[in-house]
Amino acid sequence: MGKGTKVKTLVGNLKYVFITGEGRNASLPGQEPKMKYSASLVCPKDGDIHKDIKAQIEAEWKAYKIVSGAKGLPKTNGIKDELVNCPTGDIDPATEKIKRIPTGNVVISFSTNTTWKDGNKQEVTVLDNKGGDRTATVLGAAWAIGEGSQGIIHGVAQGNDVGGTAKVTLYLSGIQLTHLVKYEGNSIDADVIEGKDVDFGDDMNVVAVDAGKVDI
Repeated sequence: MGKGTKVKTLVGNLKYVFITGEGRNASLPGQEPKMKYSASLVCPKDGDIHKDIKAQIEAEWKAYKIVSGAKGLPKTNGIKDELVNCPTGDIDPATEKIKRIPTGNVVISFSTNTTWKDGNKQEVTVLDNKGGDRTATVLGAAWAIGEGSQGIIHGVAQGNDVGGTAKVTLYLSGIQLTHLVKYEGNSIDADVIEGKDVDFGDDMNVVAVDAGKVDI
């Protein structure tokens, strides 16, 4: 396994950003916990963002095949079709669950272990839109980088055959934010209050978030 190739996405919509605290458990149910820091970017399939990162990954795979003797295409490359539940509720006979259908987007997923092999904690670098280092601010904040945020994901594409399958893994190094939406949690303590049911109707206001400089 070589050192890999430094890669970065174009500016896009960030999703599933877990870069603080214990991170996210990437293990399957029943397996030992495997804590990871991770971040994904969602973009139209075969659009400019997808094509750009795909070309960078293919360059790493080509280099890896030369040194490893691997053939064909990688089993996985960190890019998957974005799937959602079928809006009509159709059941997939293979799983007996609601059928999952593609949205027309892809999800580009980067991750890294929360600790180094020596046990020291790993950090994901966070930069603002001007290139200023905001890592300490973000990692120490009570909020997290929420859905609706935009930016660039930096990482390393590395060809490997861990687990006996030749593939390309996208390791997370950092995120540069161009637009930040803070996620501050939405859980509250609720009481049951006697009285008439509240009619919210169908015209609840949606608050727009202005784009602009990153206010961290």
